[in-house]
Amino acid sequence: MKRYTITSTLILLIMASLGTYYAYGAELRLPEYQLQTIEGDLAEASKLTLLGSYVGGKGSYPIEVSTAGSKRTDQTSWDQWMKSKGSLDEQTFSEFKALYKEHPGFMRGKKGTDGYYSDQDSLIFAKASYIHSKDTDQEGKIRWSIDSLDLATGKQIRYTDELLDSVQYANVIDVQKTGSEIHVLTNINRVNQDNEIIDKVFNAETGSPIRSVQVPLGESSRNDRELQKQIIAEEKPTAANPRVLFMVKESSKHWTDGRVSVSDTIPEVFSERIFEYHYASGEVKELPLAAGEEENIKGLSTQHILEGLTYTTLRVSEEAVTVDRYDLSTGLVHPQVTITAGQLSKGKISQARAANGRIYLLLQTGEHFANNSMPITAVADIADGRILYQGTPAPVKANGRPDDQIDDVTFLNIKLIR
Repeated sequence: MKRYTITSTLILLIMASLGTYYAYGAELRLPEYQLQTIEGDLAEASKLTLLGSYVGGKGSYPIEVSTAGSKRTDQTSWDQWMKSKGSLDEQTFSEFKALYKEHPGFMRGKKGTDGYYSDQDSLIFAKASYIHSKDTDQEGKIRWSIDSLDLATGKQIRYTDELLDSVQYANVIDVQKTGSEIHVLTNINRVNQDNEIIDKVFNAETGSPIRSVQVPLGESSRNDRELQKQIIAEEKPTAANPRVLFMVKESSKHWTDGRVSVSDTIPEVFSERIFEYHYASGEVKELPLAAGEEENIKGLSTQHILEGLTYTTLRVSEEAVTVDRYDLSTGLVHPQVTITAGQLSKGKISQARAANGRIYLLLQTGEHFANNSMPITAVADIADGRILYQGTPAPVKANGRPDDQIDDVTFLNIKLIR
């Protein structure tokens, strides 16, 4: 009986060892890649990482490549964050990694990127939620909670406020501090109504609610139309910015009150306007901009970016990237910049991002999942479109993989450190 037990134990240990070998061996045997320069300054690509998948052999493995090399990524930073598994090893916004390291107690359990504010004196996190009443005949309540950390003393305080109301949901979309006031910009959605934007203002020293301002962004002109309000907040989630932008589109309603589809197609957009809201004064003004006149063209995507005092519109198609920039402090419209795929390679632009005064582009030189074609990545100056860097992922170590599996990798996304 003892001999049988020992034999069984040995078999289990061998099976466990084999399982460990195959589990980690697959990772160790992935080919290694590195972003290699075609032309330009390698330092321009230091904040750039390409995300993709290795599909050689059996299975598919997430992988990323940069100027430092490549590594397998089993879990995205976003998943790590949402599951509250501690510090972010690869967070896109590098400041969050620093915040988790410097203030682990304050940051523990906090999710998302929209509710933060930081300066040299304080770190603030705000959250809004809607709590349904247990009695279906009674209104629920919107609940705000704000955590504030004094960076000099380490003192942490929490204050809350509630409002009886009947809504679908509420969420924080931006947090700013002006003088002794904390502004918690909140999106409130109601059934069959245009969403509301509320600036909930608190006293930064006492935590007392001061006022609640509904940001006036207009109303739909007809009952069969609705306003879609898109916030364009400061791109760096914790950075201070005394203003916030809104793109307001009037479009046809997709649903009637009876939840019957009005149209089986994408809602028709009748007008688009850009508004600027100043936190300190509560002033709202319309910007004299042509906001996305080409946004409904098939195959064209548009990004709206606010960094400090500069508002940038990035229009991306397979053939070109067009950049429009506007200085909010002076009203200066910068010259339009266009970067074409033909300037870079014989390929199609699959993605473009704007950050750090640069435009980062990814071009696919072949079909995404055919021909084993490595993409081209490029970095251009946002001011004049000059190409500062071009590179491509290249294999640097096979790790035992056969030659026909080395190029079985696709890179389809850009990740940036701002």
